[in-house]
Amino acid sequence: MSLGWPELPLEAIAADEPNALAGGPFGSDLVSDDYRDAGVPVIRGSNFAAEGRFIRGPFAYVSAAKAEQLSRSRARPGDVVFTQRGTVGQVALVPEDLGHDRFVISQSQMKLTCDRRRVLPEFVYYWFRSPLVLDYLDRHTIATGVPHTNLGILRKTPIVLPPLREQRVIAEHLLTLDDRIAALRDLERALERLHRALFRAWFVDFEPVGDPAHPTLRGLPDGLFPDDLAAPAGDPDGAPLPRGWARGGLLDRAEFRNGTAFRPVDFSEPDVGMPVIKIAELSRGVGPQTRWSVTGGRRERRLEDGDVLFAWSGNPQTSIGTTLWGGGPAWLNQHIYQVLPDAPSDRAYLYGLLRRLQPDFVEIARNNQTTGLGHVAKKDLRRLEVLVPPPAVRDAFAELSAPLLDGVVAAKREVLALARARDFLLPHLLRGGLHRRLGDGGAAPPQA
Repeated sequence: MSLGWPELPLEAIAADEPNALAGGPFGSDLVSDDYRDAGVPVIRGSNFAAEGRFIRGPFAYVSAAKAEQLSRSRARPGDVVFTQRGTVGQVALVPEDLGHDRFVISQSQMKLTCDRRRVLPEFVYYWFRSPLVLDYLDRHTIATGVPHTNLGILRKTPIVLPPLREQRVIAEHLLTLDDRIAALRDLERALERLHRALFRAWFVDFEPVGDPAHPTLRGLPDGLFPDDLAAPAGDPDGAPLPRGWARGGLLDRAEFRNGTAFRPVDFSEPDVGMPVIKIAELSRGVGPQTRWSVTGGRRERRLEDGDVLFAWSGNPQTSIGTTLWGGGPAWLNQHIYQVLPDAPSDRAYLYGLLRRLQPDFVEIARNNQTTGLGHVAKKDLRRLEVLVPPPAVRDAFAELSAPLLDGVVAAKREVLALARARDFLLPHLLRGGLHRRLGDGGAAPPQA
């Protein structure tokens, strides 16, 4: 299978110590009343980062005494943590830089302390992200109720074991790609912050009003902003706006076009046609979990880079919200609106506006919440009144901020290309041989 590398059950590469491969506490042993504001961090499902390989905060905590009672479920930096219930197949590493030397895993997690004389935690992490193992876990997932696995299945999950030197080379190739992806994500967030700051300066704090020398106005037409604020026309008690500006309905600014409800017959084999974008793809990108379609379903909703998307159904805290698409041509699934501004130049303003309204959307979704899911319906959007700057101001804002959004889309596009390269390399590296040719400059993945 792998150039003569041995294949072992995962339990064979656990450290020679008690509870090196362990599950979380029994349900009644860790309850919400045990949580504290400080102490020993508890690793829960929410601590698996959507991006990156490490567990991240914010954490719930338990007291040192409680952590001692749960010592069987203790994890420490360098351990590998697996999801047992819910999103089966999630895996992450406990990092060294969180300032804690011990953690407790929750009821829905399992952990492995590796025998470092035989295996690198980074190699185990990438092994569990490979299609081979994801397929294995999918076939062994217990589908009754909430999808879940258990410690017995994890113990017997196979892993191939190259020599440590080869594990290190394999991990370094993949870590290089992941680190580049992380740097691009940081750039994307920085550009988003700049766009958000510019939107706030112009349309929330009205900084350029009465200040024709404001630094953001350099190179733009004179007289773009008025000299003072005034009550809106017809509303003498309303909050002051730049003189001559108005307020209007959100739905008058753009078309909110819902995605398609795909049927099983609409889906194709992976990589055939175009990816179908569900809410999961908005945070995780196109990956092994993504479904594909040739036809686009009964009501085609095609996406292109730069489209503004608004997820209107799901968990109010983690699913509802606005994003900029940068994953190439794709089909849009239901529960997401494609937001089409009346004028193309309004995209930058509309995107900033929807991001600014995020707290309102979360509150609306909470008020509409049933069985854990919330939603923001068209009737809710119809009730929202928003600022409507003059067209010349919106056009100037687009001229100033479009390069920022173009940079966001470019970063997303490069992340997707690198992720595809990584996912191409992953099974080949783990099967053996390719890392040697890569080291010699002899083989390379296809261009994404």
